[in-house]
Amino acid sequence: MWIIFWIILLVVIIVIPTTIVTGNKKEKEKTSPTTEITTQITTSVTTTRTEQTLPPVIIDSNTKWHQNASTVAGGNGWGNALNQLSQPLGIYIDNDDESIYIADALNHRIVRWEFGAKAGEIVAGENGCGDGIGQLNVPRDVVLDKEKKYLIICEANNYRVIRLSRQNTQDQQILIPNIICRGLAMDNNGDIYISESRRNGITRFQEGDTAGRVVAGENGPGGQLNQLNGPSFIFIDEYYSVYVADSQNNRVMKWIKNATEGFRIAPVQVSNQNPSSMSQPVGVIVDHTSNIYVSNWGNHQIMRWSPDAIEGNPVAGEEQSGSEPTQFRDPQDISFDRQGNLYVVDTGNNRIQEFIIDRD
Repeated sequence: MWIIFWIILLVVIIVIPTTIVTGNKKEKEKTSPTTEITTQITTSVTTTRTEQTLPPVIIDSNTKWHQNASTVAGGNGWGNALNQLSQPLGIYIDNDDESIYIADALNHRIVRWEFGAKAGEIVAGENGCGDGIGQLNVPRDVVLDKEKKYLIICEANNYRVIRLSRQNTQDQQILIPNIICRGLAMDNNGDIYISESRRNGITRFQEGDTAGRVVAGENGPGGQLNQLNGPSFIFIDEYYSVYVADSQNNRVMKWIKNATEGFRIAPVQVSNQNPSSMSQPVGVIVDHTSNIYVSNWGNHQIMRWSPDAIEGNPVAGEEQSGSEPTQFRDPQDISFDRQGNLYVVDTGNNRIQEFIIDRD
């Protein structure tokens, strides 16, 4: 085993050019878009979660990405080998460490995948499915804490959020029990935000909190401005506003800090004559000029919604699902790295796709 490990390590260091640029995330259920996932996870079509810091490269409404993606993790079929994924859902991109943390849901593990590597390493869930030390049960999302000493993991089938030391996997603590978590995010203060399917709301937890504070929704499932229905991944901006992929309502909502209701930010207007063209949004991220990027399970594309837009514009993917470099099958979490490259969790194809920013 150690001989194989060192061979893989030498191949990664010597043979594979480390040209893939550093990454960033979701900081990221409703009826599951991925039919293979157990009915206990209503993949509301899901989290949040990538590192919330925006990339230093300025991304705006004119930014484009090369349409043929590179597979940077998985893509070797469904399985539990270290070069495979099984229904990945959330990602966290660590720019400093040049790696991607992946919630590998049906392998019940968190995998760390270095940029340019041919395989990942298990950093949580090494003892398989369960609720004991070293075990996970359908992890949906993962983030690192502010100091990057701990993994924060939300598990669908254990109904909990846990904190796990990166130095000692035996150091595991249940942060929040009895919660149906769809996505995670973290703000600049290190506070954790959780989207909850059972309560149709977003709750913020500060260090030491046991109950948390509701910051969006939790007024029953519905489509009013103070309601959510199937919240999925979330994004927190520098002003602590919460952006929510409100999946069952086919919209993205923005809740300003301390607001009692949100406002529709994409699409801005809908009517009987002009119904929403957004189809089951899952992942959401915001650029420097307030454009909203959304993964759509219903049409297998990543769409950009400019401020006040009635229609979104596709930036990656095709309306037809598939496994080609230009296609997705049930895309979930999305993120930018600090170079402005776009990462997409292509759940149905068991892979993570990278779209290189077009600098021409």
